[in-house]
Amino acid sequence: MNYLNSDLDLAALGHTLRTQGRVQIRDFFAPEVAEALDRALQAIDWELVYRDVNGDRRLTGEQLRGLTPQQRMQLTEGIHSVARERFQFSFFSDSLVKAIHDGRDDLLARFMRWMAGEAFLSPMRELSGDPQINGVYAQATMYSRGNFLTTHDDHVDREDRRIAYVINLTPRWRPDWGGMLHFTAEDGSVLDTYFPHFNSLSLFTVPQRHFVSYVPPFAMAERQAITGWLIAAPAAP
Repeated sequence: MNYLNSDLDLAALGHTLRTQGRVQIRDFFAPEVAEALDRALQAIDWELVYRDVNGDRRLTGEQLRGLTPQQRMQLTEGIHSVARERFQFSFFSDSLVKAIHDGRDDLLARFMRWMAGEAFLSPMRELSGDPQINGVYAQATMYSRGNFLTTHDDHVDREDRRIAYVINLTPRWRPDWGGMLHFTAEDGSVLDTYFPHFNSLSLFTVPQRHFVSYVPPFAMAERQAITGWLIAAPAAP
């Protein structure tokens, strides 16, 4: 089965990505693929990822359900206190890389294996014009009420990240519910904003400053996606 929309003009889309540093592609997958991924994301027992003063943290769904109201308030205040001073994130995640290593064979694990193959990587090299892209990192993500991602550029020394991507799988969303992907200049000016259109693929070069806006308490849905980076991994010895 061909997962991708066969009507895509990869040449034109690639020109936009290479000249502007980013592009959002509507209707990237065949409709039945996007709908199946949406259903798979809705079945995840999500984990909350965030930072505290000692580094990155992850709480399982079971751990979150076991928190008292007071503990939840303390967790939220701790997250906000870090965000006041430094880079912070708070959203829900499921590691698709871990899913493969754990031997899972559900739809998301199979989709991750497909992304790691040439059926996905070849068009990504065509779009980016980067022949060295040979790997992918992926996680399922969900932004719910109170979630956000502060400004950063995705660069890390230990990984050769070339292109960041977001596969948007949110059937119903409104711009005043937050969760927008914003690109910024050094002075903080917002240069561009991507709405999480269902079945769209956002691509942007790394490093590039961006953030995901706060999802307010009145939001009536969750912003779901598969996100990660296209990388140039070193060849095995």
